[in-house]
Amino acid sequence: MKMKELEEKSGIGRETIRYYIREGLLPEPDRPKTNVAIYSEDHLRRLDLIRTLQRERFLPLGVIRKLIEEAGDREPDMVPGLFGFEIMLADQLGAESTRSPVEVEKLSEDSGMPMEEIRAIADEGIITFSQSAAGKTVVSAQDAGIISNWAKVQSVGFSAEKGYGVEYLKQYNELAETLGDLDVTAFYERLAEHVDTDKASAMAAAAIPQSLEVFGHLRTKAILRKIAERNAEALESDPAAPRKSA
Repeated sequence: MKMKELEEKSGIGRETIRYYIREGLLPEPDRPKTNVAIYSEDHLRRLDLIRTLQRERFLPLGVIRKLIEEAGDREPDMVPGLFGFEIMLADQLGAESTRSPVEVEKLSEDSGMPMEEIRAIADEGIITFSQSAAGKTVVSAQDAGIISNWAKVQSVGFSAEKGYGVEYLKQYNELAETLGDLDVTAFYERLAEHVDTDKASAMAAAAIPQSLEVFGHLRTKAILRKIAERNAEALESDPAAPRKSA
């Protein structure tokens, strides 16, 4: 079909359609001749999908652009209710898309963590290596944060040589996966059917930092309690051990 027919069938003007093509939201049309553009049913389905995600799911074009490849040619009514939730949430939390990847060599240099250990952490699936356009090995800003902060833990004495290396961090990651599964399962079972994508991402973006604070307090409380329990057990097993005076 030609542009005029695509406009009529989609209800979307040609300038908007051309803008979508320039922005990568729509594929280029077939051009059998220099001044002839032929559009297909795929263009019409894609326009329907964009309109649905904008009007019914309240997604901005920047998010829709990231979702286009994942959506493929699915009809709008086949798109899940919270389609794009993870991308909108990452944007709001600044987890990925708003920050640039970090070169692994520079990360090693800045953090002081040896490249061998960083590679071992990647081998365990805790962080993910990718290639930049310049051919450099990079990690996401979030993964860089994991390495930088773990390096700081090691720098105060909790070194890999003392048992605080990859295997210990792997246990942290397993706990994080368990908590993540708990949070996501609870959300989808209790709230997902009551909120749209925009509301869901806003709620989660507001709650996640606070829940992390709560978990930090709970963990600190647990550490102090476990230390006290260990000391109490030591005193019971060794009556001659010195005791704090009243």
